[in-house]
Amino acid sequence: MFGDPNMPDTTAKPARAPEAIYKDFTDLMASRLPVTVAREKFERLWDEANTVAAQLVGTEQGGPYLALLKRMHETFENHYRGAPQRNAAGDPLH
Repeated sequence: MFGDPNMPDTTAKPARAPEAIYKDFTDLMASRLPVTVAREKFERLWDEANTVAAQLVGTEQGGPYLALLKRMHETFENHYRGAPQRNAAGDPLH
């Protein structure tokens, strides 16, 4: 039997390469999204890279993910440092 078709697929997706995550990150940095929306997207990318890095810590394969996390953090914080906090509609947050 190949599994119950009524059960959700819990097969884990293979980890994306750090280059693929970084491409999505550079696309995010090039966007003109409000900081709150950009931060949400950043957090999802961060969580993805961090999960893989945690699984591979201490291995040769983990190094590129750790370097990616450092680059992402520095770039994001420098890009949005001092940016006014706005909601998805572009209105200032109080």
